[in-house]
Amino acid sequence: METMVSILTTAYNHAPYIAQTLESFLMQKTEFPFEIVIHDDASTDGTADIIRSYAEKYPEIIHPIFQTENQYSKGVDVYGFMLPLVRGKYIAQCEGDDYWCDERKLQKQVDYMEAHPECSYCFCNSYNVDLNSQVIKEVSPVNQSRVLSSREMIAKPEIYLATAGTLYRTKDSIDFPKEMLAGEAGDIPLRNFLMLRGNAYGFAERMVCYRVMVPGSCSDRYARELKKDPESIIRKNRAYLDFYEKFDEYTEGRYHQELLPNINEHLFLIYRLESNWKKLRKPPFRERLDRLPAKQKAILFTKYYLPWLVKGYRMMRYGKRGLEKKY
Repeated sequence: METMVSILTTAYNHAPYIAQTLESFLMQKTEFPFEIVIHDDASTDGTADIIRSYAEKYPEIIHPIFQTENQYSKGVDVYGFMLPLVRGKYIAQCEGDDYWCDERKLQKQVDYMEAHPECSYCFCNSYNVDLNSQVIKEVSPVNQSRVLSSREMIAKPEIYLATAGTLYRTKDSIDFPKEMLAGEAGDIPLRNFLMLRGNAYGFAERMVCYRVMVPGSCSDRYARELKKDPESIIRKNRAYLDFYEKFDEYTEGRYHQELLPNINEHLFLIYRLESNWKKLRKPPFRERLDRLPAKQKAILFTKYYLPWLVKGYRMMRYGKRGLEKKY
């Protein structure tokens, strides 16, 4: 029987969690074969050894890729190493520190996709969990299981969908046009492209767990960068804007109105990080600015109109290092 699903997993220094991740795949009860393609990005904490032991135990299922140099730090898209190994009709994804909590997750999603060829993307509700797998929050992109139109998904592409809960057809991802690649825009480019192939289906069941603030994880990197390197967050937001421009051009403006709220959201975040009071006071950003706490508005105003005061404060508090702070 041919492989039905290829599970793509990326790992880096996930030694405390990777076994739970792999076990959550191996526990799946399915009527079809599936495979696990896992990429270790030169971990230094023993993650690779754990992956290797699982691959030796399940050689027909687990296909590992081991790097000797970290590819993420070079800006390399590691899926370029993984996709050539994919044999499944469908692709599921899960980061090396996240995991599945429903043993029928794959079967449920494949059953739906097989019965509904008009559906090009499905996802499920999820849990946010801490380092000890304790539930922090229930995340519900949908209140009940239902179909979502392409326009609805594109209008709200940054509605939180756990990567671990998604499933889509391999052939659609292979057809993804390279001209729509946009740096650090995450899952959004592929998700929006898949919405040009059909609709989406959201399962209200919580079948996956997203672990937050794991050292080196996306959530951890974002929090640290926001504090220490706001410029990198600005670059990420500009990457989204770059993608929306490319997507708008690719679709000849058919979804321009759906894209506008997301474009404005990223512009607002950029202007806020840049303390660009003048831009923030203009529509459509003024309403968002007015909703900010008074203290935050005062800081933005001071940074824009009284930069010398900010520099003086930083000099007193941090010394010469304070003058190096741009934001």
